Amino acid sequence: MDASPYSERHASSDSEANHGLLGVDPELLNSERRILQLLIVAGGRLPQSQLVERTRWSDSTISRTLCRMETQGRIERFQLGSGKCVVLPQDDE
Repeated sequence: MDASPYSERHASSDSEANHGLLGVDPELLNSERRILQLLIVAGGRLPQSQLVERTRWSDSTISRTLCRMETQGRIERFQLGSGKCVVLPQDDE
């Protein structure tokens, strides 16, 4: 089986492979989906500064996108030291 360089760099576990956003080229995702993908891969939690670093987007772009996502209930943020931590909301089941 021929593996593309992309699939070699982004090999995922079985649990990650079951999510629709994983395995998609990050450059093809809109900003909100890219953030969701990064959070899923990271186990549902990342410091906001890591999102800036991993996306290479400006602080203001990340902040505006996260504010919109937080208003929609897609993510939650809380203060973590001098920065913020971004988490996927927990299902209440």
